[in-house]
Amino acid sequence: MSKKNRRPQPRPARPTGAIEPASQRNTGQPDTLAPGQLETLIGLIATGALDAHLPQLAIAIRQRQHHLTIGHTIKALAAFAPGDRVRLNHQIRPLYLHGATGTVTGWAGQSIIVQLDVPTGRFTTGEIRCPSLGLEPIRRE
Repeated sequence: MSKKNRRPQPRPARPTGAIEPASQRNTGQPDTLAPGQLETLIGLIATGALDAHLPQLAIAIRQRQHHLTIGHTIKALAAFAPGDRVRLNHQIRPLYLHGATGTVTGWAGQSIIVQLDVPTGRFTTGEIRCPSLGLEPIRRE
């Protein structure tokens, strides 16, 4: 690969105003689309009618997805406390950790520290830091 191909590509211009989450807008309208509006929007995008606005739409969608991910992460962080039993789900890497179980021992920033029941692979001490969305609680019976 040449150096030219490794250079970062310029990003499209960002919109001038910040996008507010739907919950903060005071539009008086419900958060859902009327029947047919979504299909109309998708049709306009698919036919090229909104090609001039695709960069702004992409930025708005990316920002919204980022806000939603942050919200899910915060909720998941709040769901775990030290001493909780957890299972690592399919979002965890490396793959050999999928399904491993352990106990929450604390937090490190936005990560949760888990002590694995069985030290695995390169995690010889059994202590790992995981994103909160990569854990599932194990319910006690």
